Amino acid sequence: MISCAALSDVGRRRQVNQDFLILNETSALYVLSDGMGGHSSGEVAARVAASALNDFVTMANEPQEMTWPFGYSTAIPYEHNVLKTGVSLANLRVTHLAELEEQYAGMGSTLLAVWIRGEKVFYCYVGDSRLYLLRDRQFRQLSEDETLVQELLRRGVITREEAKQHQMRHVVTRAIGMRGRLDVEVREHQLRTGDLLLMCSDGLTDRLADSELCQKLTGEGSLDELCRIIVDSANAAGGDDNVTAILLRYE
Repeated sequence: MISCAALSDVGRRRQVNQDFLILNETSALYVLSDGMGGHSSGEVAARVAASALNDFVTMANEPQEMTWPFGYSTAIPYEHNVLKTGVSLANLRVTHLAELEEQYAGMGSTLLAVWIRGEKVFYCYVGDSRLYLLRDRQFRQLSEDETLVQELLRRGVITREEAKQHQMRHVVTRAIGMRGRLDVEVREHQLRTGDLLLMCSDGLTDRLADSELCQKLTGEGSLDELCRIIVDSANAAGGDDNVTAILLRYE
């Protein structure tokens, strides 16, 4: 059983919320996208990307014959095929719309998907929206930021402290809206009773360190209250971006 709560806030400095979320409790699919582009373009890209992925997973979750537009690999599990195809469709729809409408040229979005099947969580991501696991008061990031700064950090060019203040820290190396086939790695993790998953946009993690998030999420309160606490804390710390948090508790 999954309990969930979510909160998305425009923040203190933005006029438009370009974050978009889907809580599909019937399919146990949870999607978060963070748009990039002009005043409306990012918002559109985020909505189109998340909706395309949700549509395909919803169809795959029902007993019926299916068409696999990019083929089906017998070398990987069914869930991996579904999420990989869903992300490819999301990318195709965003790039196609950007080509058709001049006002949407160059738009893009991050995309983070969590699909819970039985006692396992299957997840994939594009960009820098994050997935965390809180288990036995231990808090760790399951996703990896697909950003220029993370790549520099991985190569040892900069330190972790330099990464926090780097002027290019918001430059993503992959996003929905890139031309060509976008292939993602789908990962899976065994769940335990009491596990808490946090999905969030960078508006949250830019303002709150992992240690702060861990402290707040191990405190008292319902999932709705905990969402409000961390989002309000991000806004109090600056709130210079849209802030979205999704909490999922496995029982």
